[in-house]
Amino acid sequence: MTERITRILLTVAFLAGACFVAENAYFLHLAKTEYTLLTTFLSVTVLHLRIRHALSEFGVLALSTVILMAVASRGDHFPSGIPLSLTLLGLASLTIVAIRTVWSIASDRSIFFWGFIASLSLVCLGWVIPPLLTWVAAANPKGFDLYLNSFDASLHVQPSFLVGRAFLKWSALRHFSIAFYMGITCLCTVVYADQLLRDVKKALSILIAFLWSGPIGILFYNLFPALGPAYLFGPNFPLRPLPANGIQHMRLEPVSLYGFPNAMPSLHMTWALLGLWYSRGASWWLRLIAQAFFVFTVLSTLGTGEHYLADLVVAFPFSLMIFAIFPLAATWVDAWRVRAIVFGVAGTILWMTLLRFQPSFFWSSPAIPWTLIALTIGVTAALRRRILWAPDLAGSLSATSAIELDSTKPLGTDTSAD
Repeated sequence: MTERITRILLTVAFLAGACFVAENAYFLHLAKTEYTLLTTFLSVTVLHLRIRHALSEFGVLALSTVILMAVASRGDHFPSGIPLSLTLLGLASLTIVAIRTVWSIASDRSIFFWGFIASLSLVCLGWVIPPLLTWVAAANPKGFDLYLNSFDASLHVQPSFLVGRAFLKWSALRHFSIAFYMGITCLCTVVYADQLLRDVKKALSILIAFLWSGPIGILFYNLFPALGPAYLFGPNFPLRPLPANGIQHMRLEPVSLYGFPNAMPSLHMTWALLGLWYSRGASWWLRLIAQAFFVFTVLSTLGTGEHYLADLVVAFPFSLMIFAIFPLAATWVDAWRVRAIVFGVAGTILWMTLLRFQPSFFWSSPAIPWTLIALTIGVTAALRRRILWAPDLAGSLSATSAIELDSTKPLGTDTSAD
């Protein structure tokens, strides 16, 4: 009886909390103006529907969203539109997962509990990141964009301007790529949820890696603050880049730009890489989604002028560092894990050091920057594969691959006869 009363009280608390948020003026203002809030809550819905994709769940979610929209429309500050609808959709998913955690049977409770914890952590991280970026901008009033632009020009092809011009020519490609850029958290949640249905311990490794990559990346922003070519060139991007011979002899120095210095390393590229790596062993459709996110993240980060190619290259050793630090199934004495962490840290810092203090080195020959890019990506790929096949992880991976849940089975179904 006491347990039932506790469940009822928790359910009432979750429902009241959702209604309070839905009619909060500040929340509704953010829902209209901040796309990151929209994509964060939308990714919660992706997680929700991945761990419970019964047809009835779609109906419950639709009804809950309509109720929250009715609650939100009570005030004069109601900003109707698609952004608010999608944000409230995510809020409804968060509430439903919380309630299902309370009322689900014991065998399913762990799935819903860690789904709720992941969703709540993602939402909280969305509130924490903006103040951290503001702190980085205040601590670094000048950025090293000229140095990154110099590196890109030393390739004798300036990728950001090249892709940017392609975006101007093909607007559909631009919109499609930006949709992937904005929805990168959806990749994180669908990969995590897919693994959560098969191996909770490995799923927690994935969750921790995704969550901690943001704050750790923000710390690295302070080592090499930069904003992107769109901020450096303004309206001249992407049609009027500086000529390569002019950039080669330009005096490089930190410059004051308006915006957040969040270019180096690219966290969007980091999340795309982690999503691609963690989707290994998953279903074909999830691997295809992860590959699409990787391709269009490369295009969107460059074509929008938010990043230089150097930012994406440095994301490879940085992602490897994150990937190697957080697997719960591996031991710290594993040689390949240690090598990956050392290469990840050293590679990230070495690239930043060369870009900052030896920019002329890349101009010695176009082969030098291209070779360093190839080596960085190649060594990262090799070490990442060795971590996957390390003895400490082999048992975990083989067990994970063996447990393939039938997508048509709802949670709570007995699979012992399969």
